[in-house]
Amino acid sequence: MNSNQLQLIEEKYGKLIHKIGHWISGDEAISSHDDNTQDIWIAAMEAIRGYEKKEGIPFEEFWGTKGFDKYLKTCLWNVKNSKGSKISKRYGITRNTVEIVGNEEVLDMEDPTFSPESDMFIEDLQGILNDDQKTIVQCILQDPSTLKESGKININLIAKKLDRSWNEVSILVKDLGRKISNEL
Repeated sequence: MNSNQLQLIEEKYGKLIHKIGHWISGDEAISSHDDNTQDIWIAAMEAIRGYEKKEGIPFEEFWGTKGFDKYLKTCLWNVKNSKGSKISKRYGITRNTVEIVGNEEVLDMEDPTFSPESDMFIEDLQGILNDDQKTIVQCILQDPSTLKESGKININLIAKKLDRSWNEVSILVKDLGRKISNEL
């Protein structure tokens, strides 16, 4: 791949490459955007070489064709899916961890069990949440097992704890997520 080919790829696919690199993982501890983007660039270079070999024609002849466009995009997305699945397998190791270097205050933090700060959090949300939503937040703060490994709320468990229907709790959680601008 020469500099002219690199420039053509950058102009046409550069934004897509960076977007895919960002989508692989937002967790810098597991995989940085720069590392992801570099891996995708390597895949793009290998895709060009592979397409040249497969079709038996030089870059200049297949550049801009629909077939190459589909082939390259497929290769890029395959890198995302492959690397993303490997990261997901390692995710449990780094979940709920914080880099200590540069964050020394983490060492001085107290046990994150239910505390007065939780009550302050609820008070801050006083004007935003209705009573049912406050109860859901209290339930989550008191029992972290109400959250799934993905970080989503276990609606079924909350519904059982509150003796409410799954549908009622689901609606409350969706509205709660909208109010605090977070996907729950």
